[in-house]
Amino acid sequence: MAERFEIVFLGTGSPLPSADRCGAGQVVVAGDTQVLVDCGWGAARRLRPAGVNPASIDVALFTHMHTDHMTDVPDFLFQRWTGGATVPLRVFGPEGTQEMVDGFLMAMRRDIGFRQAHHGDKLHPDGIRVEVTEIATPRGIETCLELGGLRFEAFEVDHFPVVPAFGYRATFEGQSVVLSGDTAVCDSLASACRGVDMLVCEAMNVPMLEGIIAALRAGGREREAGLLGDVPSYHISTIEIANLANEAGVGEVVLSHIIPPILNDAAQEAAFIAGMSELFSGPIRVARDMQRVAVSNRGGPPRAVRIK
Repeated sequence: MAERFEIVFLGTGSPLPSADRCGAGQVVVAGDTQVLVDCGWGAARRLRPAGVNPASIDVALFTHMHTDHMTDVPDFLFQRWTGGATVPLRVFGPEGTQEMVDGFLMAMRRDIGFRQAHHGDKLHPDGIRVEVTEIATPRGIETCLELGGLRFEAFEVDHFPVVPAFGYRATFEGQSVVLSGDTAVCDSLASACRGVDMLVCEAMNVPMLEGIIAALRAGGREREAGLLGDVPSYHISTIEIANLANEAGVGEVVLSHIIPPILNDAAQEAAFIAGMSELFSGPIRVARDMQRVAVSNRGGPPRAVRIK
């Protein structure tokens, strides 16, 4: 019997406030191995409700140094430590990851001391330690981590001016999933996606976003409208995702990092993915926080492009 290979979505939102969606974060589960990928605002608080024990995670990967992908790191470290972790957390990510971790640990320094003074050896001293490996920017797609039968490969994506920014491809027992990170449409993402069983991709619905921008301008909120007007330059649209998935022969598309925010509502989700199924014939879904999605063998050779 094949071991489970699934993605646990902790946060499916973006920097924009959302009642239903926390900041970016997911756990890749492969057999008994669990790897955290990103940990944005509120994501750590989703772990236990999603059925994941924080202390069971000994490895974390980060795609880039935007706040909505990392600001819950202190809460994750605390939950992991008080949950019984006895080994350091191994962290992998692009340049800047060490600085991020050092900054959070410095901010927590007094708290850590207070906890140790209060609880003594009930808290293992190694459980709050972090060992960082900064991944050199890959040329193409390069293996960055192997844990038993689970392999992660990193590739650079186009999130300029955020440089470097990575996506990851995870492979386990012949099945594969790409986690896009934040990116505009780019050749490196398309190459990494070729023939994979699942693409977990950040997603922007352009007409919805343009509607919000127009409403802000109509209300005299020009500064906010201008900020949102910058968003499309470094994110990928739903239609671009559908085209990419079709041409790369992706098995299934799961959308996350939803821009603009939508509620956990079937009608809103249908509106968000409108037009995608005309370009990509495989399953398409909008992920929700605390949802588990199994990676299934649905890949294969690239599909013919469907002309409409």
